[in-house]
Amino acid sequence: MEKSIIDELNMILTKTLDHQEAFRQLSQTSTHGATADKLDEFAKVAKKESERLIKAISDMGGDVQTTERHTDQQTIGWVPRPLPDSKDLQALLECLIKGERNKEDDYNNLFAREDIDSELKNLLSKHRKEAESNLVYFQSALKSLEQRPERQDR
Repeated sequence: MEKSIIDELNMILTKTLDHQEAFRQLSQTSTHGATADKLDEFAKVAKKESERLIKAISDMGGDVQTTERHTDQQTIGWVPRPLPDSKDLQALLECLIKGERNKEDDYNNLFAREDIDSELKNLLSKHRKEAESNLVYFQSALKSLEQRPERQDR
């Protein structure tokens, strides 16, 4: 049986709150100031996304479920756990790339539903675009990081 739109939105809300927490934790443990600031910025965007999701769920007459859900003692989220050491920039970027891909997949699955109305789709398209933008950002940063040693050899 297919989940209702409200159930899907609540699952995405749960994952968005987890995403925000992952960004916040990584920001607090980062020793690189610019990285910490960027992660903090991503956490603030995730907070705004969760607020929009809460409003959408409420507007549809649904109950907002913001408590963490557990499956086999693992938090449901986009970003794999445990979080990498924030000093290992390559592992950090790979983890964040995986999280953004998972987020995109969830939004693509939601948008593919026949029972989603265009107003909700338009409201949430910002979230999918944010994931696409973040993915490009993290992939570019990873590519730049991987190319650094080549430059040192020259």
